[in-house]
Amino acid sequence: MMQLTKTDLLERALAMNEALTLGSVRQHELTDAADLANALLLEEISERKQAEEALHRAQALLTNRAGQLEGLVAERTTELSATNKQLEAFVYSIAHDLRAPLRAMQGYASLLVQEASAALSETGRQHAARISKSAQFMDALLIDLLAFSRISQQHVELTPVNLQTVVESVLSRLHEDIQKKNALVDSSGPWPVVLAHEATLAQVLFNLLSNALKFTTPDVPPKVRLRAEEQSEFIRVWVEDNGPGIAADHQGQIFRLFTRLEGGKHEGTGIGLAIVQKGVERMGGRVGVESIPGQGSRLWFELRPSR
Repeated sequence: MMQLTKTDLLERALAMNEALTLGSVRQHELTDAADLANALLLEEISERKQAEEALHRAQALLTNRAGQLEGLVAERTTELSATNKQLEAFVYSIAHDLRAPLRAMQGYASLLVQEASAALSETGRQHAARISKSAQFMDALLIDLLAFSRISQQHVELTPVNLQTVVESVLSRLHEDIQKKNALVDSSGPWPVVLAHEATLAQVLFNLLSNALKFTTPDVPPKVRLRAEEQSEFIRVWVEDNGPGIAADHQGQIFRLFTRLEGGKHEGTGIGLAIVQKGVERMGGRVGVESIPGQGSRLWFELRPSR
């Protein structure tokens, strides 16, 4: 074995001392770094807890506000529903009660012309005729108001309804008008079964067909086609005519209540198509129109098929 001199032993002792010193320094640095990391971690944990607490408070506040808003909406909806029912009942009552004096006005005006015609001047007979005509129009207006009120209030339960049965019933009711207008009506079908309220569906078809027979081109016999088109999720029913058509800027107005285009040039109360829209909406469907002035109109409504 090699003998170490005192010098060698001293150098080794110095090297070991230096290594221990460096190790101590590094251990101190590691300890400081660990303390700093722990402090940063604790700070981050504290911040996260504060953020979570703030989030929980915000969620609780939002839930509370949502509950308050939901309650307020429900309260307002109930109030509006009650007000709407009261208004509809009021309209029904007024319309019903007004019909009696109107019929009396119409009857007495007719009697005046019939029994006192010789004593009346031409101007007097014209005035009496206008009274009678105005009373007839007001009576028709009240009938339509009653129909609109009824279709808005009545309980609507959807059941499978054969469209052919309803179409035949409506054509039978309008047979006299069809003959008087010398109209050609095509309703050959086929007619599917839809989910509907039969009485409401009959009112809708009656109004659409009446509309097609009413708004015609002078000296042109009306031609009306009723047909059904099966689509992916709905049955679309078309009522197509050869009338004067509807201008594009008026097409969005025809289903509004009391809308009479062209300043009331044509007969009608302005309620018939509003009844159509209300009735179809209550059966879960929708309505629309396609028209080119001078080329007739194509009004349609959609209902769900009975599977």
